Amino acid sequence: MGHKKGVAAGSVTRLDLALANFARCLCLALDKPLVDFPGAGAAGGMGFVAQVALNAELTPGIELVMKHSQFALLLNECDWVVTGEGQLDGQSLAGKTPIGVSKAAAIQGVPVVVLAGGLGTGWQNAYQMGVTAAFSLVDGPVLLADAIAQSAKLIEDRCESLARLMKVNHLSNLPKE
Repeated sequence: MGHKKGVAAGSVTRLDLALANFARCLCLALDKPLVDFPGAGAAGGMGFVAQVALNAELTPGIELVMKHSQFALLLNECDWVVTGEGQLDGQSLAGKTPIGVSKAAAIQGVPVVVLAGGLGTGWQNAYQMGVTAAFSLVDGPVLLADAIAQSAKLIEDRCESLARLMKVNHLSNLPKE
């Protein structure tokens, strides 16, 4: 996961070992058992620290945001939902924002489109989680720095394509004379 956050490839193993050592030391200092649990790795291990050191109850961020924003009520006013992700892939299925949004929207029959910086291995499994369609912002191989520099234009282009699709869908659902 470190490589997705900008950690150099050669440093990922070293960083993982250092974090594991920190976890062991923290548990030893607090006289707590070293256990793995869902959310432990969130935010670079902050989920682990919060639960072990602060006895925090971990809640996926998307669940918290949807609850406090009354997302289910907002969905009543939607024909479509468009959400985004830096990289939609198999890891996204473990509770990232687009999947949380898609699950909630699916309950109400609202289609969800994901616009992603990239579509990685396993992204197609998002369809089973309520995603209606997913699109990469980039047209082909591109350096991350170039994609970031062009992000506004890339998002604009995909949104135009999506708006054209929505317009066709709307027109095709009008009553025939």
